[in-house]
Amino acid sequence: MEQATPWAALTGWALTYGLAVSALFTAVLFGGALAARDFMVQDYPPAIRDRYGPKSPRGQRVARLSGLIVAIGVVAILAIALTHLARLAPGAGVLVAFVYAWIILQTFNLFDLIVLDWLVVVTWRPALVVLPGTENMPDCRDLGFHLRGFAKGIIVCSVGAAIAAGLFAVLRALS
Repeated sequence: MEQATPWAALTGWALTYGLAVSALFTAVLFGGALAARDFMVQDYPPAIRDRYGPKSPRGQRVARLSGLIVAIGVVAILAIALTHLARLAPGAGVLVAFVYAWIILQTFNLFDLIVLDWLVVVTWRPALVVLPGTENMPDCRDLGFHLRGFAKGIIVCSVGAAIAAGLFAVLRALS
């Protein structure tokens, strides 16, 4: 008889791992902004990017290092999560792995939208996230810009979850 998938436990763990990805990204975001406030200028609305101008050489270096840290961290967290999945649900297949990874990545995507974008960037607006010369631009408060980024994130995270699930299935088949 096939075991039922323990969805309540899987969802709880997926949310936990998603919050770990969110914490990693938040730390890198604020650390990067402390090192070079413009390191994420490409993620601001077009009018703000136009007014601010190109990313500084320091911002470019910080962006590359930050991207590398986030990429390695996300891969590591997903690897740990999928290893944990194999213990939580020994018979889990590719669909379960996809849903699990998708919840992890979408938890981060939603955290990014609500906490980082809407709450911190749009509402609180600490000096650390405001690019010099753009302080009073109305585009700073464009909720729709961030919502569109979230929609793109749904696609990116879905592709990431599919890749993770595929690797999970390959590793399961090889073991």
